[in-house]
Amino acid sequence: MTLIGISSMLIDTNVWSELSKPRPDQSVNDFISHHFEDAWLSALVLGEVRYGIARLTDAARRERLVIWFDDLSFRLEERTLSFDASAAQAYAHVKARLAAAGTLIAELDMLIAAQAIAADMPLVTRNLSDMGRTGATIINPWQP
Repeated sequence: MTLIGISSMLIDTNVWSELSKPRPDQSVNDFISHHFEDAWLSALVLGEVRYGIARLTDAARRERLVIWFDDLSFRLEERTLSFDASAAQAYAHVKARLAAAGTLIAELDMLIAAQAIAADMPLVTRNLSDMGRTGATIINPWQP
């Protein structure tokens, strides 16, 4: 997939989770490998992934994922997007619009989408049904 004119993109939790698997989807792996220098990590996604890892009961798997995510977080340290005032403003608009339509989605998904909107970045996710309603530009790396 060639993305003309896109220099930064926010990567959703489901993409990082896919890449943590022993055999990730080839399309997702290829997409991130090709666009890693454009990839940004949301501080909210950082927390969501860390929470998921902390909940694991299999100690060996948890340790493997801690090492993997520590490395990823380090490599993306300068490209970690905080939730700021402009993201809060975008969140307010997204939530108000979805609430008025009676189509609210998970709170964290609205917050992550708002970050992408405020930063003017596409959101790379598989969650098209929810994230697609937020107004964020969506890229699905599962579709080559």
